[in-house]
Amino acid sequence: MNRAERVRWFAREVLPHEGAVRSWLARRVRGLRHCDVDEIIQEAYARLWAAEIERISNPRAYFFVTVRHLVGEALRRSRIVAIETLADVDSLNIVDEGGGPERRVSGREELGRLLDVLDRMPRKCRWAFELRKLEGCSQRETAERMEVSENTVEKHLVKALKIIMEVTSATAAEEDWSNHSDQARRKRR
Repeated sequence: MNRAERVRWFAREVLPHEGAVRSWLARRVRGLRHCDVDEIIQEAYARLWAAEIERISNPRAYFFVTVRHLVGEALRRSRIVAIETLADVDSLNIVDEGGGPERRVSGREELGRLLDVLDRMPRKCRWAFELRKLEGCSQRETAERMEVSENTVEKHLVKALKIIMEVTSATAAEEDWSNHSDQARRKRR
């Protein structure tokens, strides 16, 4: 297929579905910012343009699947992911090639432990942590929303991270002790 035919195919088969893809993303993944949606759409266009279009039997479905995979890739690369976005990931049916059911269960358990720790934190420490680490706000934005100085935000974050590290260390020590005890019992048998 020459370039002119490819442009006509793209304009006829892909571009008309952009609005539907955007609204689907807005409904399914609440934590995506507008600029993230634009980047995902542009990357999807690039991948569709590079694809062997002769093999694409349903361009609309291919566009949606491409976008779904791009969201999954972005979330796996992201260092900060909003909790509401994590809740929406399951609704996208994204296949995670990186692990099986054990990894998903382990991840959910870790998230549950983190949420438990956050529930026990002092209110302002939790709020600072959630704004900075979970919502991705800058230090300045966090300070403005909390109506405190950036220095105070830093102190709350340090305290929150200390609490998380203490609980994590204690949990790891308990697991190590439990594993050691299990091994000792098996050796005695």
